Amino acid sequence: MSRNEALDFSQFAEARPYDFGLSRRSFSKLLGGGLMLAVSHIAARGQESGPRSRGGFLGAGAHNLAARIHLGTDGSITVMCGKVEGGQGSRAEITQAAAEELCVPVDGIQLILADTSLVPDDGMTAGSGTTPRTVPAVRQGAAAARNLLVGFACSQWSLEPASLEVRNGRVVHAGATRAISYGDLARNADIARQFQQAIPSGIELTPVKEWKVLGTPVLRPNGRAIVTGAHQYPSDITRPGMLYGKVLRPPFYGAKLVSIDVATAKAMKDVVVVQDGEFIGVAASNSSMAAKALQALASTAKWESAPAPQPSSKDLAAYLRQNAEGGVPGNPFAGLLAGAKSLRRTYYVPYIQHAPLEPRTAVAEWSGDRLTVWTASQNPFGVHNELARAFHVSEDSVRVVIPDFGAAFGGKHTGECAVEAARLAKTAGRPVSLRWSRQEEFTWAYFRPAAVIEAEASLDDHGRIATWHFININSGPNAVDAPYSIAKKECRFVASKPPLRHGSYR
Repeated sequence: MSRNEALDFSQFAEARPYDFGLSRRSFSKLLGGGLMLAVSHIAARGQESGPRSRGGFLGAGAHNLAARIHLGTDGSITVMCGKVEGGQGSRAEITQAAAEELCVPVDGIQLILADTSLVPDDGMTAGSGTTPRTVPAVRQGAAAARNLLVGFACSQWSLEPASLEVRNGRVVHAGATRAISYGDLARNADIARQFQQAIPSGIELTPVKEWKVLGTPVLRPNGRAIVTGAHQYPSDITRPGMLYGKVLRPPFYGAKLVSIDVATAKAMKDVVVVQDGEFIGVAASNSSMAAKALQALASTAKWESAPAPQPSSKDLAAYLRQNAEGGVPGNPFAGLLAGAKSLRRTYYVPYIQHAPLEPRTAVAEWSGDRLTVWTASQNPFGVHNELARAFHVSEDSVRVVIPDFGAAFGGKHTGECAVEAARLAKTAGRPVSLRWSRQEEFTWAYFRPAAVIEAEASLDDHGRIATWHFININSGPNAVDAPYSIAKKECRFVASKPPLRHGSYR
């Protein structure tokens, strides 16, 4: 496993207990895919994207130029990207990257982020990966479109590329008044077919010394909408006939529902009660009524305690060591420590909540077997997959839209809130907005993993590190290896049985 692939470690340490919509659909239905027409309303209708990867840390990226860039006959430019904007500035950076290579001003770019029906899968927005991976990919696509513009002009005018210049979205011939724009490019059928080709990997990008847009300060593209309150965060999304949902939570980890009386809640006006195994939820015409219905359910619920109590914070380090898979390995260099200067230390890191400013929220809407969800997640295609699996529908039946949202800090990789909202909406037959409370976020969202880290090192006669033994219990394999050149070195990650849901490190 590569280091990047390992970044997904233990993201789903506790699988969601939901498996809705069970049917005898065939695997071909479940796995069905096909070509997706990306933004069909944009002029160059021949610009279709190919099949896409669904989910994963890195994603598959754009299979062809059409999946990355669309040109309008009016000269408009739309750039597609699977990354999300959670306050870290990716919208501005990606817009600048496209504008730089297309030789247009920043306001000449319309950027669509994280709509799984429109954009390529650029992987999760995590690990500071947008700048080193996605920005170059967007630049390559934009540079390819620019080269098509120059090539088209060369063929029309029988000129060499060196005699042409691209500026403000037009290619011009020095000393002449004639010009060709991206709008002209969009009207050409041959160019539309070229958009189906893969983006060349070795395409020449604008050198840093020639940058006019990248590396310069720009206003946040939607900054005015945010400060004036016009921007719609996921919790602001409303749909016609929308209801507001609540989900019944256990009183403690590991509790099992024994019985519940749903009659009182069902008798309430404009309240829908959803009961599917241990999933109990309500949807009502307003959030206050939903809260009252949930309280009526909670007052009748009877729970069975977990077979074994959770370890206390004081006992957590010992618990993780005792439950280490395969036991904690000993130091293979122990025989070399006799008489040597050595040091052994054990470090403990507790569970920490990611605590994003904006708790989990989702709006789900069904139209027949087709599902659309607006939510906040760092992993739009991962949530897309999660929804398709949970409801046993084809991936093409699910659309996930991630509006710019209020931060994540590594805490929004999963789609539990989206799945819950979709379950409520499916039974209610109407769109449902589900907003986790701060209490739910701190209790039921996954945590940064606790860790027990044991390190032992020895020095040789010259004061250099001779042996290095490093064990990381429970908190993932990344950044485990020591950066030093040490002759005798062992760095290992050991999984444990986590008492809480845990995911990425923040």
